[in-house]
Amino acid sequence: EYVHVTLGVPWWTSIAIGTLIIRLCLFPLVIIAQRNAAKMNNYLPQLQALQLKMTEARQTGNQIDAARYSQEMMLFMKEKELNPLKNMIVPLVQAPIFISFFMGLRQMCNAPVESLRTGGLWWFNDLTLPDQYFLLPIITSATLYATIELGTDSAKLSSQNMQLMKYVLRGLPLLILPFTFNFPGAILMYWVSSNFISLIQVGVLRIPAVRDYFKIEPLQKFNPENLPIKPKGFREGLKDSWTNIKITKELEERTRLDDIQFHRAGRGPIVKTYKYNPTKQTHPTKSAPISAKKHE
Repeated sequence: EYVHVTLGVPWWTSIAIGTLIIRLCLFPLVIIAQRNAAKMNNYLPQLQALQLKMTEARQTGNQIDAARYSQEMMLFMKEKELNPLKNMIVPLVQAPIFISFFMGLRQMCNAPVESLRTGGLWWFNDLTLPDQYFLLPIITSATLYATIELGTDSAKLSSQNMQLMKYVLRGLPLLILPFTFNFPGAILMYWVSSNFISLIQVGVLRIPAVRDYFKIEPLQKFNPENLPIKPKGFREGLKDSWTNIKITKELEERTRLDDIQFHRAGRGPIVKTYKYNPTKQTHPTKSAPISAKKHE
């Protein structure tokens, strides 16, 4: 609203400018995430080797080796200054901002703010109403898919769970498409603007000169067949993830039962495993006196 009143521009322009300002403020966090993602990609073979050993140890129930490999991975990541959580900085910060924009624009449309009725562009002139031609929802889903595809490709999701998440994210635009049909044009205008900015941002950060300027390491390319963890399809990856979950639950249940049995053995009565009590001394049996005959 401040941009709309101060600059005197239409609402669709105000929404786009406001989105751009917010994204520029978040750009330093994007650089931090990109630097970390590039490092994790370049150390992908070492990380996958440790991850594979840790997974195999857990599946076989060898908790000692699993803990040892987990410690080795933590030390390796600390030494190389790797942190998977840094890749989540931007989504975690963007989420409350997106919700704030969503709620604010929806309230303005429900009020409604009269200037929003003529603040649109081309076929969506009234920003308080849903797009009657469904073009904005389709553009929103298409740009969201492109953003996810380019973003996950540059992030190089490596682990099996991350690969599964990549497939889930790919289906997200299709899942939300029916819900966006009823969104007011103002909300979709913000969403489309944010998606286009993300696409431009991803494209610019792929330029080698730009990466050098922001001190982002070049991405090394690895042959997937030479990596410790081989690439898998959606169905096979889902099956392996389900198998790993079942094995983990079985091991946890086995550990729980062992703990219960251990505590019972320590607190309960001693289970008799001998025919006699070895802690008690037994008296030697009295043998009959031996009579010796005098031989003549």
